[in-house]
Amino acid sequence: MVNTMRQRNLPLIFFLCAYAFPRAITAADLPEPGFIALADSESFDGWEHGGNWVIEDYFVLINVVTVSAHEGLAAETQARSLRMRERVLRDVVAKGDCWPHGTWGENLWCLAALYLNEKGDEANSRLRKRATEFIETTRKLGNSPAPTPEQPGNFPWTFFSLGDYVRTLCLFHAKSAHYPGRLRPETEAAMKEALWLWLSQSSRVDEAGSDDLFLLLGTENHDLNKRPNFYLVSAVLNEDQTYRGRKLADGCTLAEHLAAYTAFFREWPVSRARSGLWVEIGSNTYQKYSWPAFFNLHELAPDPVIRHRFGLLLDLALIEEAQISVKGRRGGGRSRASHGRGGFENYKALLYAPDGHRGGSSHSKIIETSRYAAPLEAILLRSYTFPQQKPLVIRNRVLGELAPVDAGDWIRLAESSALVNYAYRTPHYLLGSTLQNPALSMPAPDGGSPTLKYPGISRQKRAYGMLLHDPSSNTISQIHPLVEHPGGGRPQHSDWCVQHENVILVQRIPKLGRSTLGSYNTGRLGMRFDGVDLTATDREGWIFATNGKAFAAVRFLDSGHRWDDENEVAWPADFAGPGDSTRILLHAGDVSMHESFAKFQTSVLGCPLDVTADRVVYRFGMENENVIEAVRYDPNAHGNFTPPLINGEPVNLRPQAAYQSPFLNGDFGDDKITVTVGGERRVLDFSTPAN
Repeated sequence: MVNTMRQRNLPLIFFLCAYAFPRAITAADLPEPGFIALADSESFDGWEHGGNWVIEDYFVLINVVTVSAHEGLAAETQARSLRMRERVLRDVVAKGDCWPHGTWGENLWCLAALYLNEKGDEANSRLRKRATEFIETTRKLGNSPAPTPEQPGNFPWTFFSLGDYVRTLCLFHAKSAHYPGRLRPETEAAMKEALWLWLSQSSRVDEAGSDDLFLLLGTENHDLNKRPNFYLVSAVLNEDQTYRGRKLADGCTLAEHLAAYTAFFREWPVSRARSGLWVEIGSNTYQKYSWPAFFNLHELAPDPVIRHRFGLLLDLALIEEAQISVKGRRGGGRSRASHGRGGFENYKALLYAPDGHRGGSSHSKIIETSRYAAPLEAILLRSYTFPQQKPLVIRNRVLGELAPVDAGDWIRLAESSALVNYAYRTPHYLLGSTLQNPALSMPAPDGGSPTLKYPGISRQKRAYGMLLHDPSSNTISQIHPLVEHPGGGRPQHSDWCVQHENVILVQRIPKLGRSTLGSYNTGRLGMRFDGVDLTATDREGWIFATNGKAFAAVRFLDSGHRWDDENEVAWPADFAGPGDSTRILLHAGDVSMHESFAKFQTSVLGCPLDVTADRVVYRFGMENENVIEAVRYDPNAHGNFTPPLINGEPVNLRPQAAYQSPFLNGDFGDDKITVTVGGERRVLDFSTPAN
């Protein structure tokens, strides 16, 4: 309770406004600590209210400590974040170049320079030169194929720097609502013409309909480097009399393209919020190519509904990231991912500016030139909430199942995917995975044998396991399944797992010729113990490991195990080659549950474990009240596979809730998602058109 003064001859009433989580706040936006005068009066008799105050001697006494602290935390975080973003930009401009070198890096350097309003002549010269050369070459030789990640061609941008290039035009053209006129007229004209030559050949209205919300033009990150830029470029060019009324290669006008993309991107964030966000969730590599598009659409879209809804989507995504991360490192199940530190952690760090972290986007400067502020709830989750005192479960649906498609079609996702991102979090570890059905199949588009319903971007390089959380240390240790890569393309459909609370059962999936129902590009399945603070010991067929506060027990169920030369990876003692179906059990614990490492070992050794050639039954818990029962998946007989059982019930891969945790809750298909963190409650309402 704050201090108050009581003077009858100065009747004042004070109040505190409800905090509404604005998009960006700074210290200047906040009132001075204390009270704000609202009115004076001789009597408050009969005045009714429902607030957290009482009236005493004409004064309103309010409990404001928590809200004020939260406001200050949000303001200070945003202030640090903006300082970090500016520092990164100044470092880039000072070097005169930016990695990745060449066209890509030059796009990033020019965006940084013009945003800081420094070296504007040089930035304009570089942009104009590349655009003019491209225009002249195209007029001589005809239209060039659109750039791809592998073949950038002679465009004045690369496939993955297009968003930065488009941002440069949107922020600095003559009629921009942001920083107009920083592009010279001749530079602006050259950039517009270059983008027109690309847009006119690449954009198609028939790929932006209401039934195309789950259509992907390539992979998920590829799609987010295409259609968002189709929309933003259409909007800018349609404002220019030079281009307004022109028709694109698909026979539709710029205005028709703009109208189609406006309707499309009004609904796109709603569709993702309802369904569980995206496929490439937690990807070390590909999130850094996807997320910049969300910032562009939130800040640059001419349509206020699109700006508002992508702001909500960013808030939702960052809250979801924060609740399942340890010191910025995402846990749980991840797709197209590897273990250890990922580049996207630096992108996120730009929004929080944690102590000792330089931050920075490796392949873009969109976040650095954004004013978006991380939501208070994500800041609280990252700063205050963990480690929590009691175990909790996080259960989110994710996209990643195919809808039936015709041969030759793009990837089309099912709105309801049989995938659940599951995590169990205690004061000292986070254990998580992606629950799936390894036998989920559908007829092949070409009429051939059945094919897996999870596309390559979903089944590729799945990562999951245990993050060990020691608040007193900067080290993040991990224990996780490791797939050996024998060569060729990326490992696909390598393994599947079932998890309940602190236990995961993993199975390697055997190869089945060229069928996607089996694994491919997959060698041995082992378990890696990664952390300088980890100690491990073998006992009675188990591997027991600890960092002092979190514990893990690992058992290879078929042939035992053997260590590699560094004693870091345990591999199966016998490996049967492509047809191998190694099964591994991972049981986690910590001092809050077992008091000591010795007691944890005794508890695990006392858990009944029944292993046969085709089935595993494991009982665990304080009184062995939990039971996991799973059959071995054989792709040769995928139609006979039955889902695993948890306490006698099949695992539900299509739960009613799209988000379920103490912090984030919302039903599948619902426009409203409730966030509850640190005493704060907010509803992310995607049905509202705008603020």
